Amino acid sequence: MIKNIFLILFVFLTALSAHSRPSNTCLVIGISDGDTITCLMIGNKPIKVRLEEIDAPERNQPFGKKSKQQLSKLIYKRRVTLKISGQDRYKRTLATVYYNGKNINLEMVKSGMAWAYRQYLRQPVYLYAQQKAQSQRLGLWAEHSPIPPHEWRKQEKKYGF
Repeated sequence: MIKNIFLILFVFLTALSAHSRPSNTCLVIGISDGDTITCLMIGNKPIKVRLEEIDAPERNQPFGKKSKQQLSKLIYKRRVTLKISGQDRYKRTLATVYYNGKNINLEMVKSGMAWAYRQYLRQPVYLYAQQKAQSQRLGLWAEHSPIPPHEWRKQEKKYGF
């Protein structure tokens, strides 16, 4: 009798907790560049997700294509978990993306395929990862003087690339 009560209570609490917290898992269906993805949420609702705290090279910038390929290799067509912190000015969802317990945002910096985005940085671990990638000359750090994406975008505006 007591066993049955515990079993019923356990099933009830498990169901209750599953319904009380929203699921932040999604299926990655698109990679725009090294720091922006498209995900299908529950109900097949697509959302645009900007990986927070990092800035990847623009598509037409050196390493832009490689950065996109690296992010694709890590999470394309995979179910990921989002730790959502809000929205950016373009109405994209800002999030840290996890796959199999790994912080994908951080993995992009570790591999030298993205910068720690100092302007929006909250976690110093991204700076440490960038320094290590720089010292090992990984990815974009193999270049003599890589241009951060925010500076690249200013040049594009100014010179109309």
